[in-house]
Amino acid sequence: MTDREKIDYDALEARLTDPAVPLEAPLEVRTGAAAAQFGRDFMLREYGSEEALASAMRRPGRPRVGAEQNGASPVVRGAIPAADYEALDAFVKRSGKKQSAIVREAVHEYLVGRKLVS
Repeated sequence: MTDREKIDYDALEARLTDPAVPLEAPLEVRTGAAAAQFGRDFMLREYGSEEALASAMRRPGRPRVGAEQNGASPVVRGAIPAADYEALDAFVKRSGKKQSAIVREAVHEYLVGRKLVS
């Protein structure tokens, strides 16, 4: 069992979120280049290699929707009747999916049904 597995995270959370418990003074404070190097060393330990770290940091933000890897995804806007919106909103809450994912799926199913895409 590693040291990470021995940590009682529930007790740690309780201690760190209880305003009555004073915080301990830090053992070592790093600033500037020393802090940057410490952070980089930490990330390398976590990711295991420069390649894995570079891959994780390569694309900030949301992944692109669709097969293309560059540029913004196309956006479609449209108005729907209030009753349809209420039904969609209820479905979103039940499904746990994001509204945009459900709309994407619905448009795709519509286009497949009309044999416009496969």
